Amino acid sequence: MATLKETVAEKVAGLGPVVHEAVASALADQVKEKRVKAVLTGLNLKEEKEKELKKIKPEQTFDGEGKVASEFYTKANNDTRKKTTEKITKIEAALAAALGETPNFEKLFAVAQNKGGAPEATTEESLTE
Repeated sequence: MATLKETVAEKVAGLGPVVHEAVASALADQVKEKRVKAVLTGLNLKEEKEKELKKIKPEQTFDGEGKVASEFYTKANNDTRKKTTEKITKIEAALAAALGETPNFEKLFAVAQNKGGAPEATTEESLTE
């Protein structure tokens, strides 16, 4: 009969593959959670920017009967509309790249980090630090 110490030593020696698998699973779960969070953040940012875009209304001029004669955007409103539309386009492109057949989350991580602004040239590894 083996002693308790020998039995424990045998079990510890056999833990290598189990520990390896547990660490691999834990790391894969971390990456999965990070990617899920990035997709949800991207979707929320897109919705937020679309709401901002709807809030930008044209200025109106009226005729003598009170009917709208013309509508126009001020330069500031037009610039805001253009920038917001560009942000929505960047978010949509990043989401498409992340959810495509060969997922690439790099742009989505950058867009999420910059709240829909222009993504900087970064890598997934630098964002995990």
